Amino acid sequence: MTTTLRLTPHVGVQRTSSETVPLTELEPIYTELAEQWQTAGRLVPGRADEEWTALTRRSPWPAR
Repeated sequence: MTTTLRLTPHVGVQRTSSETVPLTELEPIYTELAEQWQTAGRLVPGRADEEWTALTRRSPWPAR
């Protein structure tokens, strides 16, 4: 038996050519948790990660 999971967007994503789902405010618990993580120096989903950006800008091959 094969099961297919279809993910559907919910926030701010255009469903059809004329319909757009309105953006909702972030949940207060998420906002507070994200602030705690950022204060502790942890990565926060949806925010820029300078280390990852620096790593992806470099060439994966050593210079010759």
